[in-house]
Amino acid sequence: MEGELRTTLLDRSARGVTPTDAGRRLYQHARSLLEQAAQLPELVRDAAANPIGEVRIGMPATASELIVPPLIEAARKRYPGVRLRPVEAMSGYILDWLRRGEVDLALIYGVTSCSGLVMQPLLEEGMCLIGRKGATVGRKQPGAAAPLSAALRLPLITPGRPHGLRDLIDRAAHSLGSQLTRALEIDSYSQIKQLVMRGAGFAMLPETAIRHEIESGLLEAWRINRPTLRRQVYLAYVKDRPLSSAARAIAGLSWEIIRELVSSGAWIAKLQAGGHGPAESVRDER
Repeated sequence: MEGELRTTLLDRSARGVTPTDAGRRLYQHARSLLEQAAQLPELVRDAAANPIGEVRIGMPATASELIVPPLIEAARKRYPGVRLRPVEAMSGYILDWLRRGEVDLALIYGVTSCSGLVMQPLLEEGMCLIGRKGATVGRKQPGAAAPLSAALRLPLITPGRPHGLRDLIDRAAHSLGSQLTRALEIDSYSQIKQLVMRGAGFAMLPETAIRHEIESGLLEAWRINRPTLRRQVYLAYVKDRPLSSAARAIAGLSWEIIRELVSSGAWIAKLQAGGHGPAESVRDER
C-alpha cells in the first residue's frame, strides 16, 4: 500500500511500529468504510420494510375513483415515507408515460401492444349495454341478455382511440365480422352516461361504472352475450427498469386494495383465477 500510495504509512524502529499521520488517516477512513459495509444488510432490509421516496402510478379514471382513496389512506398508515402520486388518463396515454419513465407503475385495461412491459393480470370485469330510461333493444327487456351483434347495430357512443374500452369494442366487432355503428366519440364516461340519458345513443360500459345510475332508475342496462364482453385489468411496469422498494410496496398494497374492493362488492369484477399479487411478481422479476 505504501508503494501504491507513494507515502509512508508506518514508522518502523527497534521499539516497534507506529502509524504516521497518513497511516492514521487511512486507518480512520478504512474503519469507517468497514463499519458502513457491515451495516449494508440491515440498511437493505430496512429499505424493504420501511421504503421511502415518490411513487407515480397511472390509471384510468374509472379505476382511480375506486382505488385511489383507500390506497392513499393505506399507504399513509403503512408506508409513511412514501409519497404517492396518482395520475389519471386513458390506458394508451398511461402506457406512453410508463415507457418514458414519467410513471413508475400503471393500472391499465387490456392493450394490444405491451412489448417491453411486465403485465400482471389482476381482474376482469363484465361490460353492459346501456340506454336511456324506457329504451328497448329488440324484444329484450332491461336486465336480460342482449347479443353483441345486436348491440353493435345500435348507434353507440364510444371513446375514441387509443382508449382501452374502444380497442375492446373494436376487437369484438372484428371477431364477429361486423362494424361499429357509431353515433358519437367522447373520452369521458360521465359525459357518455349523460348523453345516453338524453337519448343520443347507447353505450357499452363496465357494470361498476353504471351501477349508481341503474339503481337510481336513470338508465336501462342489458348484459352482453354471444359472446360475453369482458375486459381485463393489469398492473404494468417496464421490464428493464428496476423498481424501487417504494414502488414494489405500492404494487403489493394496490393488489390488497383491489382484492378488498372485489370481495366487498364495491368493484363488480372477478379476480384472475390462479393469479398472484403484483408484489410477488415484481420480486420474481428481480
